[in-house]
Amino acid sequence: MEENGKMLRVLIADGSSYSRIVLQDIIGTAAGVHITGLASDVNELLEKLKIAKADLVVLDHDLPENKDLLALKRIFSEAPVPVLLLLQQQELNLELLKQAVELGVYGVVLKPGRSRFYTSYRSIAQDVLQKVMAVRSSNLNDPQLRYDAMHQEVALLRDTPDPDTSMDSANTVVIIGASTGGTKAVESIIRQLSPNLNATVLVALHLPHNFTRAYAERLQTQTSLRVVEGRKGLKLKPRKVIVAPGGKNMVVQSVMGNKKNLTIDFTEEVPVLFDQPSIDLLMKSVAQSAVKQVVGVILTGMGKDGTAGAAFIKARGGIVVAQDEETSAIFGMAKSAIDSGYINKVLPLHEIADFLNKYVAGQQVSTTDSNYEIERTGV
Repeated sequence: MEENGKMLRVLIADGSSYSRIVLQDIIGTAAGVHITGLASDVNELLEKLKIAKADLVVLDHDLPENKDLLALKRIFSEAPVPVLLLLQQQELNLELLKQAVELGVYGVVLKPGRSRFYTSYRSIAQDVLQKVMAVRSSNLNDPQLRYDAMHQEVALLRDTPDPDTSMDSANTVVIIGASTGGTKAVESIIRQLSPNLNATVLVALHLPHNFTRAYAERLQTQTSLRVVEGRKGLKLKPRKVIVAPGGKNMVVQSVMGNKKNLTIDFTEEVPVLFDQPSIDLLMKSVAQSAVKQVVGVILTGMGKDGTAGAAFIKARGGIVVAQDEETSAIFGMAKSAIDSGYINKVLPLHEIADFLNKYVAGQQVSTTDSNYEIERTGV
């Protein structure tokens, strides 16, 4: 791969056909670059690498079948070639970075937010091209040098403010809990939330660990709010939706003793109920913080998860909304909370988002339902 006189051969691997075409257009138009092939999954990537030699693989971390960096491991063992890794900011961590460098990654590009149904790679075209061309001058023979260089670069990338980091921590936190039938119910609510929602929305769904990241990405296609899967240290900011990772009990913790400045954490505490992520534990942790306003939402689902959490929210002066029986796929969790007396408002699914928008915005809205006598007229 000499700097002059030799074509740089690049293979692009991305699960989205649209993204592959856009990346091909961005990279393939550069002088001295030839696209040797496009791959949609790990097997196709390895097949094409063995047929047409490449000097560089541009690899999407979310490539199908790339669980536990399988694509990098197979490239490293079957057809070694430098890799430029495309990944979401929330996926960055030092453990992944070290392993990726050891497996041949020389550079990282943070993927931009999705524009409706696809990743907006054109918005970072210059960054992609710079990283592609850097393979010519990078010292790829020394993993430690690669790791040190990427460690510094990633530290800068992770410190780059998100669009909402100039704002203070959220004054209002909304916790949405659901189980059976909850994926569609949550989508319905998130889709209707105001793009200017001055609150953080935490979502706890009883989902397996290998499903929630894809679910968070799907939610992102339906809202202009920022949607991410929860990770330790993630800040609670307005206009952000954080989905609890499947199989882990997500909670919030204060930063340096400041109970108003909250970040995501995980707990080994065993909930009374064995459902994970635990709605009760998440609601309890938010209720015990010093955030100004807490709103709980209990949707369709089997069992009683959310009832104990609703009690903590109600005790600290927050409000709890439950989905009604008619629109619930399973009227179990919401019924349990209603019967326990912790619910302020029972609403059909299609009215919940509007209620949240108005409540968070401080508009006059009733928080009473039959036996309740609480009235809120402003923030």
